[in-house]
Amino acid sequence: MPEAIPRKMRALLVDRYEDELSEAIGALKVVERSVPKPFRGQVLVKIEAAPCNPSDLLLLQGKYGALKTLPSVPGWEGAGRVVARGGGWFARWLMGKRVACALQEDRDGTWAEYFVANATECIPLKRQLPIEQAASLIINPLTAMGLLDTARRHGHRAAIHTAAASQLGRMVLAMAKQADYPIIHVVRRSAQVELLKSLGAEHVLNSSADDFSDRLPAACERLGATTAFDAIGGDVTGSIVRLMPPGSTVYVYGALSGDPCGNIDPIELIFRDKKVTGFYLGAWLRSRGMLGILRAASRAQRMLIEGSIETRLQRRLTFDNAAHGLRQYIDQMTEGKVLIMPHTTERG
Repeated sequence: MPEAIPRKMRALLVDRYEDELSEAIGALKVVERSVPKPFRGQVLVKIEAAPCNPSDLLLLQGKYGALKTLPSVPGWEGAGRVVARGGGWFARWLMGKRVACALQEDRDGTWAEYFVANATECIPLKRQLPIEQAASLIINPLTAMGLLDTARRHGHRAAIHTAAASQLGRMVLAMAKQADYPIIHVVRRSAQVELLKSLGAEHVLNSSADDFSDRLPAACERLGATTAFDAIGGDVTGSIVRLMPPGSTVYVYGALSGDPCGNIDPIELIFRDKKVTGFYLGAWLRSRGMLGILRAASRAQRMLIEGSIETRLQRRLTFDNAAHGLRQYIDQMTEGKVLIMPHTTERG
C-alpha cells in the first residue's frame, strides 16, 4: 500500500540572510509547513538525511550565487524515498525507490521532512549504498569528477588542488589516483600533509611553509601542471596564479575564505596568458545530459560502496539541535560533515 502522507511537516526555515555566519545559523527556525505536492515531472521525497555543505552556509549568509525568495527551506541536496509523484513516466518509475536528489531552483530545499524534486534530477540508489553516504552523493563526488574531467578535456597533464584535505579534496585524490592523473595537493598544516600522504598522495605541499613559493613552481614544471582547482578564493587565488607556468588556468569552484578573489597581478594575465575562471557543478551536469549524469552518479556510488571514496561524518542532527550542531561544524569542518536527519527524534 502507498505510504500515508501527512498534511503537515517539520522543516528548518531561513527568513532573513545574516552576513555573520554564526548569526545566520542562529536565525534558522524550526517550523511546521504544509507538505508540498509534486506537479507533473516531479516527485515527493521523504528525506532521510540531508548534509550541510559550504554552499548551504553561503546561502544562509545570502552570499551564494543562486539565492531563494525568503522565507524558504534551505538544503541543496539529500536522500530518501519517493512516496508520491506528479505525472510523467519517469516520476512513475521512481515511485517507492530510494533516491539522491538536489535543487538549484528558487523553492524549498531538503532540510525538511518532505521535499519536491524534479524527477529527472533524482538519482536512483544502489541497494548497498547506506543512506548516510547517499545523502552527499551529488555535490562532492560529482564536483570532483567534473573538475578532473574539465582538466583532462582541456589537455592539462596535471593539476593543483587547494584545500586538498577537505572531504572533496580526498575524493579528488582517490579519483585522480584511479585515473593515474597527477595532482599537487595544497594544504595549510603539516598534519594535513601527513594525512594526505597516509591516503596515498604523492605530491603534497604546505602553503604555510617558507619554501612553498619555490616548491610549487618546481612541482608544476616537473609534472606539467597547467591548471588548478581553487576552493578558497581570496588572496590564495592570486598567489596560485602567480606561481603557475605561463598559459595556466585556475578554476575557482569555492569561496571558503569568504573573500573575493584577489592578489591577481594583471601582468600574469596579459603577458603570461594565465586565466581565472569559474567551475559550477550545475553547468557541468547540464553539459553531460541526463544519461551522462546517471553514468557519473553510478560510478560515484560504486566508489562509495567499495570504500575508495567516502563522506566522513562527525555528527547527525535533528531539527531541534541543528543550530547548535551547525555552529560546532563551522569550527571543525575538516572533521567530517554533519547530517540533518528529519525523521530521527534523538541523535547526538
